[in-house]
Amino acid sequence: MQNRKNATSNPTQLFNFYKDSSLARMINFINEAVVVLDANGSIEMLNTNAANLLGNQRDALLGENLLELAVDETGHVQSQMMRCLTNASSNIIDSPPFEVRLATTEFKKSGLSVELSISSLPEELSSSNTLFLCILRDLTLHKAEYVSLKRKAETDYLTGLANRHRFADYLSEQWERCDEDNLPLSIIFIDIDHFKVFNDEYGHIAGDRCLKRIGETLSLSLPNRDTLAARYGGEEFALILPNCSAQTAQLLAIRIKRHLNQLSARHFTMLSNSKLTVSMGVATHDQNRYESKDALLKAADTLLYQAKSQGRDQICYL
Repeated sequence: MQNRKNATSNPTQLFNFYKDSSLARMINFINEAVVVLDANGSIEMLNTNAANLLGNQRDALLGENLLELAVDETGHVQSQMMRCLTNASSNIIDSPPFEVRLATTEFKKSGLSVELSISSLPEELSSSNTLFLCILRDLTLHKAEYVSLKRKAETDYLTGLANRHRFADYLSEQWERCDEDNLPLSIIFIDIDHFKVFNDEYGHIAGDRCLKRIGETLSLSLPNRDTLAARYGGEEFALILPNCSAQTAQLLAIRIKRHLNQLSARHFTMLSNSKLTVSMGVATHDQNRYESKDALLKAADTLLYQAKSQGRDQICYL
């Protein structure tokens, strides 16, 4: 291979310098977006996949510095990329692939999310100039799939509310946040009265319609985006209300109960106009009232069963 120092710095001529090399032929056969960088991060070569990913013509990208395409005002990402180049030059590959946002034609401001990995090239491929192989993988589809799977893993299929797993995680998050900021945290438990009898009389299809309609009603009754409604199990539902005082939680419980009581069996069976009722328990953590989130949950659960034992169709709170 001829010496690169004799090649001009013009991007087109720079590409012509490399185009017949074994390295150029190799990266064009790799089914990945591949960029070849020098020690400063400047793009010496790239294949068609990389050009398409970065949304520009190959000739226009030659000579550009990949570090300058990184979208990060703090400079942390650029520092990490430079550190990888330095390590790779010493044959020390101690950092796994990492996520970077790169400015492209389509994603100029927000940046396209890619996974980036850097490794050194053998001297016979680098000639007299040390070069590095950089592989870029588009994370857009991966992230969309992850978000979709995460949503499914955290959602109750029938009602569309959060499931028990998401409820537990969110309660832990909000317990720590409210405790740190000295804010109240309220829990509302809701149980459909005599739901087993309803299921036995009208069938599970009607029962599922009932649960779904209650889920919809709860979703429409949430006071703000920080409130989480979940199907806690079977015919039991639960609300997490961050920064919600006992009085506000009680008023919300009264309003929700009124909305649920407006539903009747006719909505689900077309056979009866019997009234649908629920029992509710409301507990609020404020001023260090409970020592743990589990104690708060237990209090709300105890109040729910107190409402059921006292005749159902009522709200109990401390």
